[in-house]
Amino acid sequence: MSLLPGACAAGGADEFVIQKGSTREEVRARLGEPKRVLEFNLPEAPFFGPQESLRDLIPPGTLVEEWVYAVGEEEFYVWFAGEDGRAKDEWRVIETGRYPIGAVY
Repeated sequence: MSLLPGACAAGGADEFVIQKGSTREEVRARLGEPKRVLEFNLPEAPFFGPQESLRDLIPPGTLVEEWVYAVGEEEFYVWFAGEDGRAKDEWRVIETGRYPIGAVY
């Protein structure tokens, strides 16, 4: 897996755009501190939930850090992962997603 540097930007009122490859510092500078942070190993497919969008990007078992932000009636997810052996502060955004709060998967 190769992760490239990226950038963050914001659109209209609450439209967030975080590019793949963005650093933690870039995300934090744009969005602030997340509402919650979760760390998990990507499960084997099939599984359900927002994290399902990661299954074609990284192999099962990869350690992932998930940052979640409240955006009106939705939650904005930012997922970080790194290449094997990289320190967590070097991890980059691998994907983002926006989902209704309380959605059942």
